[in-house]
Amino acid sequence: MKITKTELDLTTPDGEMALIIARPDDDKPRPAILVIMEAFGVDPHIISITERFAEAGFIAVTPDLFHRSGRLRYAPYDKLQEMREELRQGFSDNSIDSDIQETVNFLQSNGSVNGRIGIVGFCLGGRISMQAAIRVKGLSGAAIFYGGNMFPSEEQSEVFSAYTEAPHLNIPLVGFFGMQDQNPSVNQIQKLENMLINLRKDYNFYYYENAGHGFFCNDRESYRPDAARDSWEKTLDFFKLHCPL
Repeated sequence: MKITKTELDLTTPDGEMALIIARPDDDKPRPAILVIMEAFGVDPHIISITERFAEAGFIAVTPDLFHRSGRLRYAPYDKLQEMREELRQGFSDNSIDSDIQETVNFLQSNGSVNGRIGIVGFCLGGRISMQAAIRVKGLSGAAIFYGGNMFPSEEQSEVFSAYTEAPHLNIPLVGFFGMQDQNPSVNQIQKLENMLINLRKDYNFYYYENAGHGFFCNDRESYRPDAARDSWEKTLDFFKLHCPL
């Protein structure tokens, strides 16, 4: 499917935030999917995923959640540790809530969006997707890929915790995890899964053998083609159900 890709700057309480927008090259109203970056920022890999959702028929939107440190800045894979603090200037749970809600509000007011909006995130973005599924209004479904740091220690009571806030989840959720991952670990995810079962939430979790953190990213050594292919197909099926084309 032929697509078009644009950039625009959305006004937020903390300044302009770039949005990367890809969509099929037509005027048909379509559902939107927010594609949330890894810890590296809005890098070429995340932009390629945005394009893939557009090729599948969605309006795909990637917000630059590190915009407080500069426009569309990102860290190369081997430079994350030295750039981490610089990129995260002003970045917090509060900024996440604000930026995602502003993006959803913008899409709801956009005549090209048919009213259904989903969210998917990878690594840090997986955590953000889980947080947004609980806190942000206007979403129809959320997908999380190996969301890191979703389960902070009890001493970090001011930080988002999937365990603490799971009772407030009210939209369908799908998650994809590597059995070799330690952040999150299988034990952590299974504890969350048991909570979701007891709370009678609408969810599905999938686990992949011989896969660790970052298994979906074909630019990293952690890439696992079979797990990436299967999780992509399941993600599209999920969004076609809850954000129908």
